[in-house]
Amino acid sequence: MDYTLDPREPVAAETKRIVGSLVDDGLDHLAMDDRHEAVHEVRKRCKEVRATLRLVRGVLPTYSDENAHYRDAARRISHIRDAQALVETFDDHVVPTVEAHDRLDGDRLGEVRATLVDRHDALAAEEDLDARLDAVERDLREGRERVDSLPIATDGFDAVAGGLRKSYRRGRERMADAYADPSTEAFHEWRKRIKYHRYHCYLLRPIWDEPMKARRDQLKELSDLTGDEHDLAVFCETMDEEELFDVETREILDTAIAGRRSELRRASRPIGERVFAEDPDELVARMRGYWLATVEYDSE
Repeated sequence: MDYTLDPREPVAAETKRIVGSLVDDGLDHLAMDDRHEAVHEVRKRCKEVRATLRLVRGVLPTYSDENAHYRDAARRISHIRDAQALVETFDDHVVPTVEAHDRLDGDRLGEVRATLVDRHDALAAEEDLDARLDAVERDLREGRERVDSLPIATDGFDAVAGGLRKSYRRGRERMADAYADPSTEAFHEWRKRIKYHRYHCYLLRPIWDEPMKARRDQLKELSDLTGDEHDLAVFCETMDEEELFDVETREILDTAIAGRRSELRRASRPIGERVFAEDPDELVARMRGYWLATVEYDSE
């Protein structure tokens, strides 16, 4: 399924096609045998639905209600996914970081991982994963019934201009906030705006494939860097708040991870400065030019 907007087609019809397909894909994932993979994939589909609706928010009167519907559906399983993400963060990022400092041996790292896996399994049992996924399925089916009647009021580039401008502007503003006050929350807010703008660039890929792909590639790198930084921040916060390991182990992990988070923040800045260099009105005007040229000159 092509999840991009064809500028030669009505935006309302294209948005409904994409949202409907994403919801259908989420329902298909709920039928997977691997329940924890289903959790991951369904949450992704909910985020993509929300990003798609966010692009046309200015001409969709029911945007707030629809956005809340898919946000709340994903939240039903967010704690379980977060617990699994903690294990993945340990494997993919914490272990290489700690090994570089040579402060924890293999046995102690194994004990840390076992604690994280036990925590995840206990949470999945406590929250009744199957019941929660059943509830998410009901949410998706309810949302799917409304897709074809989404009241998108305008077609053409004007339908997406407001959402594009707002998400891009917020990404620019949140970057400034993050480096002015480098708190975990500030960087997390910036990361969310990066992901929305990246997805919007994906939706708009057909207006000029190569430049949009290049922009998405930069946003992907930036999203990965800020995502890794956030995952490490959550790992430390959870570890310390729940006192998951002994004091010495926590101190070693905190020190190693703090250094890695600083590296990731430094690496993110030059990419962010380039990606968010334009004034929002300038970016929207440029994208409008791409859109109109595609409609005027490109054929099937």
